[in-house]
Amino acid sequence: MSAKEYKPQSFEEPVVKQKPVQAEKPQNIVIHSELDAFIMDRQKSQPKTLEEIDVEVVEKPRDGYHKLSLPDELEPYTKKYAFCWIFKRKQAIDEACDILHYRLTNRSYFPELPDHLFSARGVIERGDNILCFRSKKIDEEMRKAPGLESTRRIKERMTAHEGSPDFYVPQADSKEEGKVVGV
Repeated sequence: MSAKEYKPQSFEEPVVKQKPVQAEKPQNIVIHSELDAFIMDRQKSQPKTLEEIDVEVVEKPRDGYHKLSLPDELEPYTKKYAFCWIFKRKQAIDEACDILHYRLTNRSYFPELPDHLFSARGVIERGDNILCFRSKKIDEEMRKAPGLESTRRIKERMTAHEGSPDFYVPQADSKEEGKVVGV
């Protein structure tokens, strides 16, 4: 066969009928700042309708309320746990957790608390402070420790003067009987 006589054969490709693929709806990913997340949690915890707002009973603010007062929702836990605000600094957090046995108050320990109490970090924060807690038993023991140590040191010093040549004790035949003078 010469090159002029060669005719390539044409093959028909089989047509496969496919169902059209529907494009999936893309999910929108929204990244919020900590403040935006806090505002969204607050909105979720608010009344849903104007009627609910109209029938809401409002009490006057508590006397002596401070921005670092313990949230009302944590009041039932105060019988079992002691709460404390610490500064949001690495050194303060390390000392509170490692030395003073505090734990950061977060959602994993208190899942039933409303979301608006927690920051985007998952802990309860107010300004430059973070809320920590520890067992009441540990709290009472650790609060007693300085007093017990002070009492022990005072008792040690009560007899420290005995036998010291610098301490003057009057003689029985002296006119200064009954007076003890430390030098």
